[in-house]
Amino acid sequence: MGVGIVEFLIGTDIDEHGRMLDQILREDDTYWERTHNFIQWLFPLDEESRSVRGSPVLAPEQILAIRESASARNNLQRSVLRYKEFLAGTTNWRSGYDHNHLRISRVIKCLRLLLNDQEANAFKYWVAGQLGDQIDSINSESKRYWRLS
Repeated sequence: MGVGIVEFLIGTDIDEHGRMLDQILREDDTYWERTHNFIQWLFPLDEESRSVRGSPVLAPEQILAIRESASARNNLQRSVLRYKEFLAGTTNWRSGYDHNHLRISRVIKCLRLLLNDQEANAFKYWVAGQLGDQIDSINSESKRYWRLS
């Protein structure tokens, strides 16, 4: 494979595009909105991405290694904070359909997989709080997924 997702999350290796985790976290909101091949690295899953081919797919031993690494867990939490900053500073995602709805779903699932239910639920409830009454404008498929995850 060459590029290691565990090492990337620990902060000692690059992703397949030559970026370090800290570099991505420092990028501005325009980058976060327009670039579509980094979120799968910040929030990896144990299933293939339907959006970005070649994204990391976690094997059981990688999940365990991430769970056991304080650095990887800390970097996941740092990534959540940066994503919250991004969402709080933009409004496009507060509409019927937006690619950030899939990102939000990914983050919830990743946190549940790699950290715990409390972190996943805290992020989910934060999103709902940000939306407030605007939650009614979000497509029903996204809302259903967020409720069930």
